[in-house]
Amino acid sequence: MTAIATGIVIGKDGCEADTFNGNEILTIAVQNTARMDASAIPLGEQQITLKKGEKFPISFNVEYDEGAASKVPDYGFTLNATIKDDNGELLYTNDTRTSARSNKIEVKKF
Repeated sequence: MTAIATGIVIGKDGCEADTFNGNEILTIAVQNTARMDASAIPLGEQQITLKKGEKFPISFNVEYDEGAASKVPDYGFTLNATIKDDNGELLYTNDTRTSARSNKIEVKKF
């Protein structure tokens, strides 16, 4: 069964008013991060190509596997956001744990 995580990505630490060039890709992932010292298990992902002149906040709607998510403890059911340029260089990322039940992800320049 499929569920949807919705919300916005906002800038923090001075990048709140940044404007995008139109070649960046925002990736939002719903993940199981409950396992210690192990890679996150992806439950769903959305990629958004940002438009020239676009600014924060950026809305997202990520479909994820509700059955798999129901087995994840609350502390490990998380969202991850990255913004990369068209060469794959990381420009922004969230640097704090963000619950997948939250409707806001804060990113900062990398």
